[in-house]
Amino acid sequence: MLGVPWHKYLIVREITVEGGERIQAETVLQSLPITVGTNWLTADTQAAREALLRLPDVRDALVRKRLWARIEIFVREREPLVLARLGQQLFWLDTEGFFYTPARQPFGPVLLEPQTIETPRGRRLAEPFYLVPLRALLSAPGKLLNHITTVRFEGSTMILTMRDGPDVLFQIYDVRGELVRLSRILNALDGHRLRRIDLRFERVLVVSEHARP
Repeated sequence: MLGVPWHKYLIVREITVEGGERIQAETVLQSLPITVGTNWLTADTQAAREALLRLPDVRDALVRKRLWARIEIFVREREPLVLARLGQQLFWLDTEGFFYTPARQPFGPVLLEPQTIETPRGRRLAEPFYLVPLRALLSAPGKLLNHITTVRFEGSTMILTMRDGPDVLFQIYDVRGELVRLSRILNALDGHRLRRIDLRFERVLVVSEHARP
């Protein structure tokens, strides 16, 4: 037994990273307090996990020791839902309501100036119940969705701005149904220079047009 080179089994020989699609393995490895050559017995997997959670694209992480002298890492990335404008910057909003990686270019409808709060996990949407109508909006048919440039909330009202078209107001409780209704109205009023469509009232449609030149 004296001839067994135990030191080779007491230092980290390999670190594997799984689960990342957008985040690079190199980024994960560079953030770790554990490296190849670290003492395997004393390697702090909890500190490594906390370091990974500080990466903006990481939603959750698992770090564990494996025989012999291996460290296994599994990362779970954030799932982007929609772009949001906070001040002069664009950020991704994920499916849990957290804001993360800044974006350079608008893509799809942009959520305008939502209220936010600071949490130990980062900046979060102050009204997480708005995630439900946002998901419903983003499931709209592409032809309609491509014409929506911005979305904002005022209480229980969702306000859409259409590209080269009107502002549209409706309640957040049945977004899919309101979008079907909106598509029918836009088709029926094609050619009109609409300024505003208000769908908040049951059995009543309020439409205003731009003044004719």
